[in-house]
Amino acid sequence: MLACLLYFWRLTAVVWLITALAVVAQNEVYNMAKQLGWKAYRILGLIIGGCLPLATFYNDFLHNYTGGVVDDATVMAVGFTICALVSIRSREIKDNFQRIGGTFFGILLIPYMLTFYIRIVELFPHESMGLAAGIWVVIVGKFSDVGGLLFGSWLGKNKMAPKISPAKTWEGFIGGVLTSAALGYLAVYFFPDFFPTQFQPWITALCALPIAAMAALSDLIESVIKRQAEVKDSGKSIPGIGGAFDLVDSLLLSAPVAFILLSFFAY
Repeated sequence: MLACLLYFWRLTAVVWLITALAVVAQNEVYNMAKQLGWKAYRILGLIIGGCLPLATFYNDFLHNYTGGVVDDATVMAVGFTICALVSIRSREIKDNFQRIGGTFFGILLIPYMLTFYIRIVELFPHESMGLAAGIWVVIVGKFSDVGGLLFGSWLGKNKMAPKISPAKTWEGFIGGVLTSAALGYLAVYFFPDFFPTQFQPWITALCALPIAAMAALSDLIESVIKRQAEVKDSGKSIPGIGGAFDLVDSLLLSAPVAFILLSFFAY
């Protein structure tokens, strides 16, 4: 069913899939935060988080039919205003600042970062080219983790962050980044028609290096949260993987870096 939706609705289906993953992953962050004693306006936060990808995608549509501007920045501003007004009316005055901070930590970490995949697609004049670029970023980000695991188990000796994630090593980090660079190169080499002509394979390999490095850092951030919350997985929503946060962890901080780099080749 999901494959049919992606085939027929293409970008629209991708946007709604990103929205669903963002909201589920954000809720998992709030669940782990609750175990640590952090507080947040959960319902408000999830509504704001769910609106961010949709506002990013539908802003042109809304502008054409209403003349107004409803983009992700507007959603963030209105959402913050509502949270501030709710906090003023709260009886627990001492927790107000913490609740607002906790709410927007989840919003910025998950749905806001994932909106950059929609921005990446919209960078390009043709939707198929934009979707290919987005898939390329996902491949580079996810295989940084896969390559890091393989090279780390094979050559890993020097711990990268022993107090956060004892299994991660510098050898695994380098191997993961190189794996991502190689796959980024091969994807463009074998499917050049899906990418801009100036996006040459050797250029993609270079661009993949910082994207993969940020993917590894993004994965470490999730490890910090899970270790403090004393949980193995962020949730149980995806069998065999864990939670939605476990699925998208390496795709978060790498997204804005990829957007900046790809913006140089979009036109």
